[in-house]
Amino acid sequence: MVIKTLNTENPFADYGNIVEGERFVGRKSAIESIHNRVLGSNYGNLAIMGLPRIGKSSLAWNALMTKKAELSKRKILIERINVGSISSSKEFYLKLMDKIMPNVRNLSFELYDQLAASRKIYNESDSENEIEFFFALVKQSNHRLIYVLDEFDNVTNFFKLQDFQLLRELSISPETKICLVTISRRTIQELEPENGAISNFYGVFSDLHLPLFNEVDLKGYWQRIENLGIDISQEYKKEVFYFVGSHPYWLDMINYHIFNGAKAGHQTSIELLSEIGSELKKTLWDNYDDIISLMEKEGLKSHFLQAVVGPVVNLTQMSVERLSKYGLVNPILARQKYGSYFQLLIDAGLVNENDISYNSISSHLNDYLKQKENEFDIWALWNEAEHQVRNLITIHLKEKYGKDWRDGFVSANPRKENEIVRMETMREKNKRTFGNLASENLVSYTYPLDMWNIFIMSDWTWFQKIFNSNTKQDWQAKFYLLGKVRNPIAHSNKDFVLQDEQTKAKEICNDLIDKIKTWGTEK
Repeated sequence: MVIKTLNTENPFADYGNIVEGERFVGRKSAIESIHNRVLGSNYGNLAIMGLPRIGKSSLAWNALMTKKAELSKRKILIERINVGSISSSKEFYLKLMDKIMPNVRNLSFELYDQLAASRKIYNESDSENEIEFFFALVKQSNHRLIYVLDEFDNVTNFFKLQDFQLLRELSISPETKICLVTISRRTIQELEPENGAISNFYGVFSDLHLPLFNEVDLKGYWQRIENLGIDISQEYKKEVFYFVGSHPYWLDMINYHIFNGAKAGHQTSIELLSEIGSELKKTLWDNYDDIISLMEKEGLKSHFLQAVVGPVVNLTQMSVERLSKYGLVNPILARQKYGSYFQLLIDAGLVNENDISYNSISSHLNDYLKQKENEFDIWALWNEAEHQVRNLITIHLKEKYGKDWRDGFVSANPRKENEIVRMETMREKNKRTFGNLASENLVSYTYPLDMWNIFIMSDWTWFQKIFNSNTKQDWQAKFYLLGKVRNPIAHSNKDFVLQDEQTKAKEICNDLIDKIKTWGTEK
């Protein structure tokens, strides 16, 4: 980042606020979707949902609120309400009424007096009928009401089932028909109490899941900055993308801090990025935790971690689709994921050409999730380590003894034949039970001590190249510890394993995964 004019103001100084005018870039398809749903002669409710600080409020403001004066001439009254500042359902309905009163006063004194009287009655009686009467008066006057309800997640703190039902009726009844545009992190379905005996509130909404910037949006973002007299190198863009991907708020936040540092002449922008300050780093981590918390509320936390970090235990296509709607995961083909390691895995029959895994919205978030291993179940972590070790053993066996390695291995290690026969017995049993789902690979039927005693120890010279930081005796002890903790954890008896042993087992698993992946990348 090079600032051509020293008196250039920081263009990111308002990050975190609703942006408008030239500060608002992209989102053309989303704006078109809002207009099609809300502003046509046939209109309906719209739920705008997305990750924290993804730009939902800015989108609604620029799509609708900037047209307020223009729409008023067509008798379409539009108001924005911050539901996050409301603490009761009565306050909510009164806010709906109060927000439009100044507009009506400018249009019709007679209607204003009628609405004021109705509002007064409701305030004194709390009658739902009076709420419906209020909005029926507006509809009869040929006015249309659009409410942009920001921070709509907050209704869970004070809405009851009947409130959702009342809002539903107000928005679908021909006598009232107000239009609701909600802005929330969670889906309307998640916010609404379950009751199968009545019609659902969420059923009268069209959903708009706001993702990250797409390529066109991102190009427009950087172009706007360059138009302000700031040179942005491709190297800088690449580094920023590593940290924050194409998340609008994160882009502004990181550029704000880098701009200040670059203008002060402390370091180059690349140096500043590589030495992100502790406060900025903590802010990013807090944002990551907000996302993880949101996914937990949506019942997607485990699936999010499985998709990005692995191992995959119960990840479903439906969960992947929901994560994709948030823009949280991006598919990556096996060839991209494994690089030069890919052909080895293909030759060993351990991956397929079309295998897909997932990255999160930024590489830095990927790394952060990997570091939060203390929140992962140790059994899931061992599954990943076990998978990596078995892949490594299979690659070695096929390299040394050929595709059908069984006989060559037994000939070189006759004392291991009984163990190989035991694996074959297990394989046949699994075939009878699971059919084609059962693995043909004998190495799939090994446990930690089998991996060590049968295969790794038999050719330690080869494996030592990968497990290079400790002696043979050290690694033997590590595999013995994994063997000790595996069975209790596999049978949901984690409490039978000492905390210190669990911690050490996690360290060993992570070390195994890192070493094998590093070897695959360098090979």
